[in-house]
Amino acid sequence: MKKTLQELKTTDCCCKGNCGKKIAVLSGVVLVAAGLAFGACRWACCGSKTVVIDFDRIQQEATVYRAILTEQKNYEEKLQAELAIEAGALEKEERDLVAKKEKLKEAEFKKKVAALQKKAAELQGKYQFRYQQVGLASQVAAEQVRAPVQEVLSRVAKKAGAGVVLSKSVAVWVGPKADMTDSLIRALNESVQPGTYPNPETLNPRVRGQ
Repeated sequence: MKKTLQELKTTDCCCKGNCGKKIAVLSGVVLVAAGLAFGACRWACCGSKTVVIDFDRIQQEATVYRAILTEQKNYEEKLQAELAIEAGALEKEERDLVAKKEKLKEAEFKKKVAALQKKAAELQGKYQFRYQQVGLASQVAAEQVRAPVQEVLSRVAKKAGAGVVLSKSVAVWVGPKADMTDSLIRALNESVQPGTYPNPETLNPRVRGQ
């Protein structure tokens, strides 16, 4: 069973020395964290050198993750266009109903209003689910490249002589020599190819517990 990000933060991030502390790799980018948190965490020990990674830049500039975001954006734009069409049709139906209000009995009008509200709720639920499918597709795509990304991160951390690897977002101040984001981006672009982005319509977020 795959570990959750929280489990990785609290279980695998143990120092190998005698300090007895645990280092958590914090990232506000869920997509990148899914692929990088564990790898960075493995190098969070009691060494003397601390380096940081800008996870926002990794997501935007590393080809492997930029490809995922591009696919996600394409699917979301498609959904937005489809939703606009269906919502527009529903709005027209509402306008037509209001225009006919005076010709309808009150009970009949209320019945039609209730039916229209039901359609609106169903439309909302439909697209909420489809957006969840797209989000899940991005997670699956990130999971496909998790192992090679971890390997690259470990290699770059070793080369930098890192004892601790942290997210740049939690650092108060970072000197240029402590930021290994550029090195990691170059290594990822050279070594890790994007995975296959699954068709969101084939995924069921409810089965995955989303």
